[in-house]
Amino acid sequence: MRNVDIDTPHLWRQTARAIPATRPALAGEVTADVAIVGGGFSALSSAIAASEAGLKVAVLERDYIGSGASGRNNGLVLSHHSKATTGEVEGVLGQTRGAAYNGLVAGAPGVVFDLVDRYGIDCDLVREGWIQPAHSEKTTARARAFHDGWKAFGAEVEWLDRAAVTARLGAPGYVAGWWTKNAGHINPFALVQGYARAAESLGAVVFEGSGVTAIRPEGTRWRVDTAGGSVVAREVVVATNALTGAFWPKLQEAMIPVKVFQAATAPVPPDLRETILVGNPAVSDMRRDIRAFHYDAAGRIVTGGTHTLWHDAARRGMARTAPMVAETFPALRGIGMEHYWEGILAVVPDRLPRLMRLAPGVTFLGVYSGRGVALSTALGRTFGAFLAGNRDEAGLPVPLTDLRVVPSHGIAVRVASYIHPLHRLQDRLP
Repeated sequence: MRNVDIDTPHLWRQTARAIPATRPALAGEVTADVAIVGGGFSALSSAIAASEAGLKVAVLERDYIGSGASGRNNGLVLSHHSKATTGEVEGVLGQTRGAAYNGLVAGAPGVVFDLVDRYGIDCDLVREGWIQPAHSEKTTARARAFHDGWKAFGAEVEWLDRAAVTARLGAPGYVAGWWTKNAGHINPFALVQGYARAAESLGAVVFEGSGVTAIRPEGTRWRVDTAGGSVVAREVVVATNALTGAFWPKLQEAMIPVKVFQAATAPVPPDLRETILVGNPAVSDMRRDIRAFHYDAAGRIVTGGTHTLWHDAARRGMARTAPMVAETFPALRGIGMEHYWEGILAVVPDRLPRLMRLAPGVTFLGVYSGRGVALSTALGRTFGAFLAGNRDEAGLPVPLTDLRVVPSHGIAVRVASYIHPLHRLQDRLP
């Protein structure tokens, strides 16, 4: 599934102030301690951690850094699970590992913030937390369960009643909500480019235009082949997420690709910004159909959605998001949409990320079900430390399993592609 225009510069690429580096394609043979397949947040945060520990790292990106979901998403840096409470996570993973995973998620934005500060990454970082408003009594009860679980866990969260959420967002249609303060938003294309430069500053080599065609054993090491050459390494990390190719049998069946779009308004006048999204927090509400909002550096509201059918997608997407923004923020009625772009994320039914040992020395890392910016960075750094011998397997916050395919994968992909009308219907229920 790769029907996304990666050549036309989208908003994040247009507004990233640091000029993206042009990196060569792999040519000939390179040796490394670790070969990393993919050039997104998981791959590059792993590369940074492994390089910090003194390992020799080679990164292979099929297109260019930031061409996939890491550079094209909404930019939310969140400290919350995709759908679950802290207690539900512990019920699935067990108390010890569940608590470790809850801790990883709670602290994940701080990992991003630390990398931005440490390596001087210019990515329009805003650290105003994340607000999740609820639009009905049913979703309010669920939001309260999220808030209470994180509060008991020790996270810095605050409950917002109707008056508080309306005053903070300038959105009168919400019943209540909660605010987690260790969160924010960024320009994701600028962030992933910054990760690549940080990895390179530590000695990692990053190749673009170097899609992997095969991974094959060679004695006690692995040979990772591209059209132009090979990397021979002791360890291989596959961090390709939804754009995983066919180089490893059945790996594509381990996740469900979901295509989404992002859109941005014209800049909101400064006087309106004083009463709408006050302080510029990250926001995404309790609906099943995507409603996420924050300002970019120029005062545009960045939001998004998805289509069931993708014909005439840009026109239809902008036509749909304009009234949605106006419905949410009545003071913005009539504001125009100026930008549209698309991307593909990966989900799994249990919405837990995957660490899968494909073979001794070959590990897949990814699948974040819409929580990728912070979680992929935190898990990538954790796994990079594991590769360097600074963490044992029992201490990993996500279980390291064998390859796990999604049951009835073909059917699951079809359902995910066409379920959005049902989600919109469910969102209308009280």
